[in-house]
Amino acid sequence: MKYYFAGFSLLLCIILMVSTTLTILESISICTCVYFFLEFLYDLGQRIIIMDLAVMMALFTCLFMPVVFYHEYTRENHLARLWVKYMPIPTDEYFSFALPAVLAMIAGLRVKLKKLRINKNPVVYLDNIKNYLKNKPTLGLKLIAIGITSGLLDFLSPASLKQVFYFMDHLTYVGVFYVIYSPNKYKKYIVPGVIVLMIGQSLITGMFGEFIYMLACSLTLILLGQQISFFKKLSFAVLGIFLILIIQSVKVDYRIRNWKEGAGADPIYFATLVGDRVSDIPSLFDPDKLFLTSVRMNQGWLVALTMKRVPDRFPFAYGETIGESIAAAIVPRFLWPDKPESGGKENLKRFWGYNLVGFSMNIGPLGEAYGNFDKIGGAIYMFFYGLFFNLMLSAILRRAEKIPTLTLWLPFLFLYAISVETDLLTTMGSLVKGIFFTWIVFRIFHIAFRTDL
Repeated sequence: MKYYFAGFSLLLCIILMVSTTLTILESISICTCVYFFLEFLYDLGQRIIIMDLAVMMALFTCLFMPVVFYHEYTRENHLARLWVKYMPIPTDEYFSFALPAVLAMIAGLRVKLKKLRINKNPVVYLDNIKNYLKNKPTLGLKLIAIGITSGLLDFLSPASLKQVFYFMDHLTYVGVFYVIYSPNKYKKYIVPGVIVLMIGQSLITGMFGEFIYMLACSLTLILLGQQISFFKKLSFAVLGIFLILIIQSVKVDYRIRNWKEGAGADPIYFATLVGDRVSDIPSLFDPDKLFLTSVRMNQGWLVALTMKRVPDRFPFAYGETIGESIAAAIVPRFLWPDKPESGGKENLKRFWGYNLVGFSMNIGPLGEAYGNFDKIGGAIYMFFYGLFFNLMLSAILRRAEKIPTLTLWLPFLFLYAISVETDLLTTMGSLVKGIFFTWIVFRIFHIAFRTDL
């Protein structure tokens, strides 16, 4: 089947080069996105592909969306010019780095690791989990209870414990997986109830991104072993993309009411906004109305601006920020009080000369790769970036052969690893801290509840 995908993508590439104004690198980038999207859908349910979400994010935000901006939201576009969101460097200069760098990351994620060879049959993992939980129907409920309680008490936690409460809050997600694969006879009520609580939490905060990320991660696990036709998966993917587009189109209006006007959670108002968009679908694809959503999805602009400023205004870091991020991800803050903070501020100050206050922006791993090592070195770095997460996922799955339920923690552990919109300190730091937190939770359950998770 994948040979057909490759053939279709190659044919599409030729058509784009011959009959459109797209450059050769732009055409190859679009067709690369198409191939890996089709491959992702084909593999969904057949193997554990949680890090393939990182591939899809990188392809879409760093290759596909920049093509859109080079041809639609150019300097001549009034909105792009007003907000200075047009691509700041020539297209060939950008794609001569972005395309090889993204492909290098994919190669690192796909390298076969002999000493960490994992079972390709997902049914084996599921059978082991179900067998492990067959006499433990309440484990998931305990995790959900801890997660919900932590979420309610989060506002009381001191700043030094915010990260701990954040992780504890996410035990709700992990607990749902335990319930799904356990023999709990009330699971058909528990799982939908928890999902409703998660949606309610997103409506209260006005933050939908993390819920969507966690849902995507969860589906790669829930659909394991399910025999679903390719065209049915394609249909659901198109529907999912449409729903994300609607959420992106309404969240600004919803946040204005939720945050600035202090209205709090208002499901009726949210439903009204969604209804307005659905009743006028053509307007969703109006370039002017899509502008803000497109800007949010174009990580390539941040990478391109980094390429424009480095080395003309700021020198290459040559591993400086990478080394600091690795050290900061491992060393706890009480041993290094002034260590760099995650979120992108450090990189923007280093590579752009910006001091961010009041909002978040991040050049991501691709921008960090270029800012440290230039084009060729940056692509090589992206290979090892992908290889690191490949090693970590493979090691966890090997460990899951002895502790089957570790597989259920994958969405929690790799939630930030799939993002290409944040820095190495966030992606690596969240994974390292998540693994340590998971180990502590396992030990607490073993000691306090005299049971193994």
